[in-house]
Amino acid sequence: MPDTREGNLAKPTDRKLGDEWTDWKGETESADVEANERSTTFLILAGAILLFLIALLNVGWYLMKPRIEQLSRPATVPLEWCVEGLSILILLIVAVEAISVARFGKSLLPYVWAERFLLALLPKSVWLGRRFGISRDRVSNSFIKVHNLVLKAYANRLNVERLLILVPRCLERAARSQVVDRIERLAAKMVTASGGEEARKAIQENRPSLILAIACERDLISGLKDIADRIPVLAIPNRRPQGPCKNTQLPIEELDAALTFLAKRKEARSMIDHAV
Repeated sequence: MPDTREGNLAKPTDRKLGDEWTDWKGETESADVEANERSTTFLILAGAILLFLIALLNVGWYLMKPRIEQLSRPATVPLEWCVEGLSILILLIVAVEAISVARFGKSLLPYVWAERFLLALLPKSVWLGRRFGISRDRVSNSFIKVHNLVLKAYANRLNVERLLILVPRCLERAARSQVVDRIERLAAKMVTASGGEEARKAIQENRPSLILAIACERDLISGLKDIADRIPVLAIPNRRPQGPCKNTQLPIEELDAALTFLAKRKEARSMIDHAV
């Protein structure tokens, strides 16, 4: 008999939940299960966190300045310049990079730097989002949109020749068929993974130059933290009308847009190779 005590919803018995969903209580209507967020959500939260950290740096200097003046007054001025200069430099780099990616679709920073910077801001953005009633999955969904936008800013440097497509075990049959039908033109390898361990094994065996991953936000974020700074990952969050880990669907328009982008990159790379 299911446990119907107040405040203790029964865990679903018709599916095997992944490690990232151990806290799920069986709700199918919550925003955590049906996350769909604009990219601006993460950008606003991350921007607020960045401004807070810069303000914290300057407050720390303000508190230490009297003590440093007592120890060595000549050292105060250059140290103050360093703190203020670092604050301005960080804001300037972030602003220029954001304008370059959003307006011109080009990144000025190395891919690894941009990826690690975004991932570093994610946990703090999730924490801040929760304070405003924005769930972890909604913030992660917004983060993935920003991540994909930044990744596409490196389009000219992406190698699509060894493309690996990862799909979750829980993807419903119709959605899986849609993926299979659409990837023929890319001659890509598709692997079904039931979790992070199988996904990592598939990556080790196939050694891809680029990954297209379809999964829930939690699995995608976990994978991005593991490998995104070494292997570029284009991520597509699935949809979970019946909750996680059962008959999940995918936004077909996002899949088509991703495959079109990859096909263009493969064609451009082929033209370059022939020209050489």
